[in-house]
Amino acid sequence: MELKVWGPLFDLEKEIRSVFERPSWMLSEPPPFPFRPKTDLVHEDGHLMVTAELPGIDPEKDVSITIEGDVLVIKGEKSEEKTVEEKDRYMHERRFGSFERRIPLPDDVDVAAIKASYEKGVLKVVVPIPVEKVEEPRTIPVTIE
Repeated sequence: MELKVWGPLFDLEKEIRSVFERPSWMLSEPPPFPFRPKTDLVHEDGHLMVTAELPGIDPEKDVSITIEGDVLVIKGEKSEEKTVEEKDRYMHERRFGSFERRIPLPDDVDVAAIKASYEKGVLKVVVPIPVEKVEEPRTIPVTIE
């Protein structure tokens, strides 16, 4: 029974050793992971501001912004190529990946008033939020019958 407990630990030790035994050039770049842009949501001054970090992406070709029911959907695709040519090494990398962020919206959003802009690698989507109607409290008289 005790060997079953130690087996995963030996596997972990083996994996850690393999990382440190790799040649230094293999450690120069992190392994490719799916692209998931950092996204912030801020509610202020009667609107919801969504910002997404999308460096190196052409927003006109590689990004789409849609409304599906009461959800704001930001979809896109990122592709990157990198070539390193040095005296005794040549490396050519390609990274491709798609992403999708889904942001629930409040009820009664005016879809036609949503605006999007892109500047210096940051996508901004401004969603006006309808002003809640606050009715004045009123007294209802009680009649005696």
